[in-house]
Amino acid sequence: MYSGGRTLSVIVRTPQSHRAVAFDTLNAEKADTGALEDKMPRSYGVSNSSKRSFGDGAGKKKAQCSTDCKVDTLKKRVPVISWLPRYPLKNIVPDLIAGFTVGLTLIPQSMGYAVLAGLEPQYGLYSAFLGSFVYIIFGTVKEVNMGPAALLALLTFNYTHHLGPQFAVLLCFVAGCVELLFGILHLGFLVNFISAPVVSGFTSAAAFMVASAQVKGLLGLKFDADSFASIWTAVFNHIHETKLWDAVLGGCCCVFLLTLRFFKDSFKVEEGRTPTCCQRFIRSSVWFLCTSRNALIVLISMGIAYYFHYNYEEVVPFMLTGKVEPGLPPFAFPAFSTEVNNRTLNIFEMVGELKSGVIVVPVVAIIANVAIGKAFASGQILDATQEMVALGLCNIAGSIVGSMPAMGSFSRSAVSNASGVRSPLAGLYTGVMVILSLSLLTPYFYFIPRATLAAVIMCAVIFMVEVDKIAPMWRNNKKDLLSSLAAFAACLALGMEMGLVIGAAVDISFLLYFSATPKVNVDTISSACGPEYILATPTQGLLFPAADFVRTQIQSSLADIDENNHLPVVIDCRNIQKLDCTAAQSLEAVARDCNKQERLVVFCGMKKSVLSMMMGICKERIKHASSESELTSLLRGGNFKSMRETALLLR
Repeated sequence: MYSGGRTLSVIVRTPQSHRAVAFDTLNAEKADTGALEDKMPRSYGVSNSSKRSFGDGAGKKKAQCSTDCKVDTLKKRVPVISWLPRYPLKNIVPDLIAGFTVGLTLIPQSMGYAVLAGLEPQYGLYSAFLGSFVYIIFGTVKEVNMGPAALLALLTFNYTHHLGPQFAVLLCFVAGCVELLFGILHLGFLVNFISAPVVSGFTSAAAFMVASAQVKGLLGLKFDADSFASIWTAVFNHIHETKLWDAVLGGCCCVFLLTLRFFKDSFKVEEGRTPTCCQRFIRSSVWFLCTSRNALIVLISMGIAYYFHYNYEEVVPFMLTGKVEPGLPPFAFPAFSTEVNNRTLNIFEMVGELKSGVIVVPVVAIIANVAIGKAFASGQILDATQEMVALGLCNIAGSIVGSMPAMGSFSRSAVSNASGVRSPLAGLYTGVMVILSLSLLTPYFYFIPRATLAAVIMCAVIFMVEVDKIAPMWRNNKKDLLSSLAAFAACLALGMEMGLVIGAAVDISFLLYFSATPKVNVDTISSACGPEYILATPTQGLLFPAADFVRTQIQSSLADIDENNHLPVVIDCRNIQKLDCTAAQSLEAVARDCNKQERLVVFCGMKKSVLSMMMGICKERIKHASSESELTSLLRGGNFKSMRETALLLR
């Protein structure tokens, strides 16, 4: 070999002498380098100062890289830093329109959700502005608007209706802390154990519960009930107390809302035709009126109640919302001690009173918010960790102004998307609208009929029942349908938190069952160029729950296919990505059983990690083929490599 005018002899040595050769070669290279530097002109030499400058340059590059990484991390965790400096002024108007339109939906909904949660209407408004501001800074999905939601309102009622509003605010704070912790510790993967069918059943059951709870307000009834069965039992027991005008107003409001919902898609231009200016104006006007239907029906109902109040000696035939506390709430952390039933509770006892709500509420909020973010991510990858951090910070900040637990809403996100939102800055205008309503409009909220708020909520949640998913699950995977129905039935019968737990337990049971009973394909392979053999192929990774099952399945299949025990067995391990000690011992036992029958066993296609595990566990020499030619040689009775020899080759 020729190098630098000198001939180097390359000698193959034993492994013991290899280290000496390596050191001799390294010393020779150093000597050659020193001689070459001596022969080089001084102007081309490398001085100590140059070496220091090179070192300084490398240090500067490393420091610059570290700074860039910190900046990138900051932009990732505080997204507003990334998009706000590049925010084009032309997006102000679309964001203003979207924020205003969402506000018209949010204000009446938030008051209704507060009533659903067993709170006074102003608590819904308290939940609807500061979260919007915080999400502008930390949120990543422009369509998401933070505020009250039917699902969290129902859970808040379940956990706090007997305790008072201070516990609802504390639940918001604790839920925010848990959500933030999930984001910081990257624990979002835990939510993945609750599958989409279980979430579907849970959401549908929640819609049934929320709609059932609104029947009382829709008919003007008064009773206390907190479960699905007790609500309908009370409705039938008090049906004779129905107030005619509340029922009429509630029914008319439902018809109005549902009609406008379906009417907004009526003005469509035929494909291939460009709409005229008149058609665009009419379509936009109809869409705006239909989208603002919640605010519109509230204003109409308020006007009717106001008319009766001032023209019929303050006699109003409807149940009204009543006084709503005017003005902004005081900025303060939630109460960390309170008195309940003449007993003073500290913060830990208060959290204890919330029971499983401190886990169920944040988990449900995370699932729903991530699902909304994925639905409106426009094909981009959603940063679920950042969404959890944003959700947690929104709830922590909201608790400072007396908020109930809040999250995004599919209905508000759909309105925002249809309004042409351009950035999260639309939440600024929505929050300002809520603040203005708290400052200026609360005296008029007194005249909102309860039947109208009940109709607004009922018409919003009935479309959360995911009936359209039943048929696909029935056709494609009845296991998923069973999980969904289990969650749905358990939620209605035992409560929302138990339903979620039971649905997840059923789903995980299926997961464990299929992990413990993997399929093993066993076939007889014959070809003209090679000997006949039995091929056993596990279809997935082997872990300890499946160890005995796989061993039994292989042995029973061998007994059925080859009663005379003369065909060799090849175990194809290509699908085994992971292997634990128990499964490795099971595979060794399969080989041992076959050896007792004087049957040849060959393992093939093992991954390096799987092979390493087998090497550490197996006490006997087991045959392994790393290629098709080796397999053919082994089956014909040729020499073979042991596991340990094959592993050395792989290294």
